Amino acid sequence: MEPAAILKDGLEYAAIAFSTGVFLHCFLDDRIVITLKRLGVIFLSTIFLSFLHHLMKAQIGWSAILFLSFFVCPAIVLQWSIRTDLAGFIRRAFYIISTELFLGVYALELTMLGAALARVKNVVQKAGMTDAPEDTGMYLLYLTVILLIGVGLHFRIARRGNVMLFRKSDMALCVAMGVIVLLSMGLFLNIEANETIVLYRLTLESVLFLLLIVMPLMIYKNRQSAYFNEMSAHNESYLEAELAASRQYRETQEETRAFRHDMRNNLTLLAGLLKEKNYEEAERYLEDLSGELAELSPRIVTGDDMLDSLISSKLPELDRQGIILSVNGVIDGGLSWKPIDICAVFANAIDNAIRACEILPEGVERYIRISFRKTELQRVITITNRTAKKVDCAKLLSGEGRYTTKQEKSLHGFGLRNIRRTVEKYGGIMQLSSDEDEFRMTIVLTQ
Repeated sequence: MEPAAILKDGLEYAAIAFSTGVFLHCFLDDRIVITLKRLGVIFLSTIFLSFLHHLMKAQIGWSAILFLSFFVCPAIVLQWSIRTDLAGFIRRAFYIISTELFLGVYALELTMLGAALARVKNVVQKAGMTDAPEDTGMYLLYLTVILLIGVGLHFRIARRGNVMLFRKSDMALCVAMGVIVLLSMGLFLNIEANETIVLYRLTLESVLFLLLIVMPLMIYKNRQSAYFNEMSAHNESYLEAELAASRQYRETQEETRAFRHDMRNNLTLLAGLLKEKNYEEAERYLEDLSGELAELSPRIVTGDDMLDSLISSKLPELDRQGIILSVNGVIDGGLSWKPIDICAVFANAIDNAIRACEILPEGVERYIRISFRKTELQRVITITNRTAKKVDCAKLLSGEGRYTTKQEKSLHGFGLRNIRRTVEKYGGIMQLSSDEDEFRMTIVLTQ
């Protein structure tokens, strides 16, 4: 048994797991997070599995099971802390294992093609691409390609927070690329060399090498363009909500100033009516003043001026839809968030609640309830709305659900992910829950 071979297995699968985790975080599920602790667990597990694999090479059945475990182990570790049902766990494990195989074979294919074009000796194995290159330099180059994929994605996407979840069209492009990679593996089978075949292979290898470099860039650029279009659309909606809230706040302030300006005249007139003992007219005038004062009094009081204005700007739509809004409690001292972040969370949350109420059958009570409460260490914000049926919160949070009335299904879940990221930006957590006819979003913030 060779310790070097066992160590090589550990390094190889840890590198594949690292790039797989970053890839999935960027393009499939941003809850999959790579940490040194997880990589350490994967590396040590792979070392142990590699030891067993070499020990039982003579037993084909056990050897095959242990080989599969190299891929299953990262699939478990990478999603260990994600709360989901068994079906979601298996589905995500399938994606992880598929991505591991894809990235591993893609990196090996790219390394082989590069070596073949450079005519490096002994690169092409007689058994085909299923066996790793024996040459140490080629092995290190293979690891380098794998790691460059993960490191590139980390600094280009993950570190900047620009998670670009794939749509179905993007997934189809990746599958097409995987098919090309698998088909190109046939190049590395032994073929008797002659001038015609060598020229044919050289041409095909060159085309495939360029294709394997260009296709990922095309997929990335396509997803990047769509992502920033989505971001622009949502930022525009945030700015519109912020402007509407600010405009309403200014109008309210102007009306308040005008009322204060007329108050002295109103009081003088009221005093004159009382002096003339015209009590009936004074009472009517006082009722009119009370009505004007009630109109100026804000319907929404949360303790944060921007949030008050934002929620108030939604009132006309709520009235049109027949949705009853109730706000309980206040935020002591306000949120101290940037206005656009307040819009990102509450405009999205209220809009989602309105959309859920829109599809309720006639005669069913429509309501949205917002509550603020404070404990010794936390502030808890809960937004509750009526729903037509129980919502699968795990699917909704992962973007797999389809609880939307929007025509553009690919945008589904984008706002919810923005809410979660914004809440986490301020050190909080977001939780979703649902029963048969009610949906709740809970935001927990530290003091």
